[in-house]
Amino acid sequence: MQSILLLSNCRRFKTIIFFFLIFVSPCILFAQDSNNSSISLLKVGEKAPINVLKDTSNNEMVFPAANKWNLIFYWSLFCHSCIEEMPEIQEGLDKLEGKDFSTFFVSLDSEKMQKALINFKKRRKFSQTILMEKLENEKYITADSWGVTMTPSVFIVNPEGKILFSHQGPLDLDLFFKNLPEQVVGSSETESTEKIEKIENTEENNNGAKNEQ
Repeated sequence: MQSILLLSNCRRFKTIIFFFLIFVSPCILFAQDSNNSSISLLKVGEKAPINVLKDTSNNEMVFPAANKWNLIFYWSLFCHSCIEEMPEIQEGLDKLEGKDFSTFFVSLDSEKMQKALINFKKRRKFSQTILMEKLENEKYITADSWGVTMTPSVFIVNPEGKILFSHQGPLDLDLFFKNLPEQVVGSSETESTEKIEKIENTEENNNGAKNEQ
């Protein structure tokens, strides 16, 4: 009888933990960042900061990579939309093979979740570079410099180190990758800026139409 009660309590405890991770943890993450009112997402045309973080194999990596196109994606294991988007992002990036394009997926979960991040890569067969954010005095070392206050947050940085696209929240990945290879990589800076802005504007219009329905 005691074994049955113990098992029941364990199941109840696991259920509570599950709902905490799904619904509460992301709110704590955002609330921690939102306390700093000076933080705002870096905008198109601004210079991208240069950062150094370790990947899941403990190799130090500098990002964004110099003289290359870069995609910087801030995410978390506790971000439901991030996890949903991962397979689509992987598929879209695979189509960019042969392009001089570097990708960095920065996990806000930090080095404390290194084992979980390694397991995530194995389970999801995720081959892209995952970097682990650093925390200092309850502040995110790199995320704050990019103005990240929520996940996902995505940036495109051109070879000159300027931000040509910045976005936070769920992204219309079908539209994004449909335009990215042909219209961004290999284009001039002016053409790239215009076409990337067109991607974002189209997405905003689509979201507005959905909200009105």
